[in-house]
This record gives sequence, C-alpha cells and structure tokens, in this order.
Amino acid sequence: MNLSTSSALPHRAWRLLGLLLLGMGLSHCHSEPGGADAGADAGADAGVDAGSPFPTVAREARLLQVDEKQTVLFSVREDGTYTQGLPTGDPSRIAGVAEAVFVPSDSHAAVLWSAEADGVRTLWLWRPGTPEAFAITAKARGPVFHDAALSYVAFFERDEAGTTFVRVAKTATCLPGDCVLMTPVQVQTGTPTLQNGGNTLLLANGPQRWLIDVPSGAVMDLGVPPGPSFMSPGGTRHGWVVGAHVMLFDTSTGAPLWDQVWRNDAEYPEWKPLSAFMLSEEKVFVSTEGQWRGAPVGVPLGHTLEACTGQACGQVSSGNSCESTRQWRQPAIACRPDPCPFIRCDVYGHYRDSQGGFLFSESARDTRIGPIFSQGFTNSVQLKGTQGQLHWLEWERDSQVSKLNLDAPYPTVPILFVPDAERVVYHQPVSRPDGTAEGHLWTWDRTRRVDLGLLEGTPAATGIMRDHPPTLYLDVTRAREDGSSTTSILRVAL
Repeated sequence: MNLSTSSALPHRAWRLLGLLLLGMGLSHCHSEPGGADAGADAGADAGVDAGSPFPTVAREARLLQVDEKQTVLFSVREDGTYTQGLPTGDPSRIAGVAEAVFVPSDSHAAVLWSAEADGVRTLWLWRPGTPEAFAITAKARGPVFHDAALSYVAFFERDEAGTTFVRVAKTATCLPGDCVLMTPVQVQTGTPTLQNGGNTLLLANGPQRWLIDVPSGAVMDLGVPPGPSFMSPGGTRHGWVVGAHVMLFDTSTGAPLWDQVWRNDAEYPEWKPLSAFMLSEEKVFVSTEGQWRGAPVGVPLGHTLEACTGQACGQVSSGNSCESTRQWRQPAIACRPDPCPFIRCDVYGHYRDSQGGFLFSESARDTRIGPIFSQGFTNSVQLKGTQGQLHWLEWERDSQVSKLNLDAPYPTVPILFVPDAERVVYHQPVSRPDGTAEGHLWTWDRTRRVDLGLLEGTPAATGIMRDHPPTLYLDVTRAREDGSSTTSILRVAL
C-alpha cells in the first residue's frame, strides 16, 4: 500500500516529462514512425483499423481501477466515484470522490478510500450488485491496509485526547449500518505506524512492537526488540537484528527459525545495523553503517546492504544506503550512494529486485524513458538515444537485447508490457500527408510493429493492463473549443 521512493526518482520524473515534450515538439518532423533494424524489425504492419479511434468507455471521468476479470470499471468524477459493468454498462455513482480502490482477484467486494482532509479520510465498502458503497469509517488516519483476499481492512483512528486506536473491519460480516470495528490495540501517546503481511499486523510505537493476528484478534506484545525489527510480506515470519546477529521467528508459534551473523569483523569491525526488511518469506536484508577500515579522519561513514537466509549471510551492495520500495507495482530495493570522498565521482543510485539482484542504475545517460519492467522483472524495455541522434526501443530478456530503430517523432509515455510480456505497447505520433501530427498506439513483439490505431488526445503516463483478453484501459485528455480540457477512459483491445 505504501509506495516508497528514493532521491533518484525525481530525476526520472523530469526525464519522462522531457521526453514527452520532446516527442510533442518533434511531431511534425517525419512521416514514418519507425525504421527497420537489420534482423530486429521487418517494418510496421497496419492494425485492424489504424485510422479509427479507440472506443470510449467513460467520459468526463478518470480511471481508478478495473477488476482482474474485467467485469467492472471504477472511475472518479467531480461529484463522486462511479462503477459500470463491462463491456457496455452505464456508469452509476456509488460513493464520494475516492483516491484509490482495491478489488481482490475474485471481485467479491471492493474497498475505496478518499484523500485525507484535515487529517482524516473516509473508507467505503462496495459489493457487486448493490446500488452504492457504504462507509466503514469517516475518521481513518494514514494508510489503509488489507490482505490480498480483502478479508479485512485495517486503519488508525484517533480521539480528541490523542489516543490512537487500531481498527479492523472484517469484510465478510461488515454490513451497511452494522460494520463492527475490532480494536485489538490502542496507544495512549506517540505516533504509531502499522505494517501488514497476510493476516498479520505489526504495530510499532517508538521502540515498542506488537503483532496482531487478524482472524483471532490475538495480540502478541513483543516489548522493545533489541534492534531493528521486521516482518515478512506474508506475515509468516518476523524478527530483529541484535548487534551482528539476525534472528528470525515463526509468527504463528513464536519459535526461533534461525540465527545468522551478518557482520564480517575482519572487514567491517564494529559496524552497526540501521534497519532491516523482508521482501520474501525467507530472506532478510540488513542496512548497515560504520567507518571504513583505514579511512582518513573526516571521511563520512559508509554503508552496506547484507542479505541473510537460513544458510548464511552475504553482502549485496557496498557504499550505498538501501531501503525497501516498490517499482512497477512490485517489491524492490532502492539504493542511494554514499557521499563521494574524492574530487570527482560518478555517483548514481540503483535498484534491485526482491532477491537483491541488480535491476538498473541511474547512470544510463542515453536512456530517455525507462527502463520499464514486466512482472517478475524478467523483461525490460527502454527508449534510448543521444542528443541529435535517432532513438531506438531496446528490449532485454534473458540477457538478450532486441532493438527497434526509430525515426522522429519519438515515442512518448505510456510504454507498457502486455500481461504475458510477449509484446510492448507504446504511444508514438505519426504525420499525415498534410504534416498534421496524430497519436497512435503501437505494439512491438521484438519481431514486428503493429499500428493499433488512432489515439485522439494526450494519453496518461500509465494505464491498467488486464488479461483474458489482453486489454489496456487508459485515460486520455482532449482539448475543448473553449480552451478547457476533458478526460475520457479508453479501452484498447490488444
């Protein structure tokens, strides 16, 4: 639910914006959207009807969510949040303006929440077939937590005396006007935080920790752990770092699972753990800090990232401060380099996957957009090019690189993988014979390009991909005659 960022992300955001403006500025330059690369592309093929616009599924609306089965679309308008049955249902208002919505894979219900106003937000629960959502609370504070099956929703509430309450609503028994909220823990002072993994909640208030089993409501008071604590994404494991030791426990029984030493005293004597986190049920990452051996006086403290399993610990990264984050809706690691102690340094952040494997570095100076990754980080695609030179799309899979050379005008966002990761969708303008530019969506499968059709308006930077059948749902903004703009939601069959 929480999306962490690193200091490198603003740089990438500016790079995306710059490419968008570049693509718009060059939209009248050439008539061909792409060129053939020997052995990589056989030219563009026309789509089913490349001159026709894509169907609009909602007008004057912004896309919020589409369930995995593609039976319902959620959108937001000025006066509230709407649902409509797919493919041809009419929109119906179900709640106030929502900031986000979560729908589980079986689509049995949905939880929606508003943006915070004066420190509080409203949460709603909606079930298919009902005319409107009903409020779970209008006093939630901070993030909203739930499991993948949406069996519960958890959040904080606070009273006027400053007491913070952990509230849990079990969705199966939550009914309009009769949604009982459990309160497994309340904290009198402080600024508590909450983390969820499966059916387990980890509550922290300063150094104190509690584990909450949602189905039973049982609370395990962990007291004050001796070092940085952590919990696995599925909630089946938890633990802490004690000096040079990483200790992992079974959450359901409290039994110790293993104890490993992360610190190499020969190389990093007296280094200390700063934080620890898990991105899987087995591996623990420890971010550490200390003085480099033999470093002159005044050199800043160094940092490493260590990874531990039940077999051993090993170093993942050196000279970087690393933390958990999410990239492309997947757990990942963001690493920020230590300050450079020398006169000149090439210092860039980088990202790693949930197992610690290297993903990409910000040092790729010829990358204009991306890289964009598929699920599982098995594929990546990026738009590359240097100043004044033609650009190309580059797709990497299993260490094999495919290139699609491009003529201007260059692609702009969105660039997205189709769910099976066998094709990539991208937006690229083309020029009519009279020189007028029009946007088109294309697919590329590393062998050929296909023109899907005309895209009227400016597309959003991303959209929602769904499978069975593969479909892209996308916001597109168009200008009105009076100078204002309107946003519609398109459905693109892939």
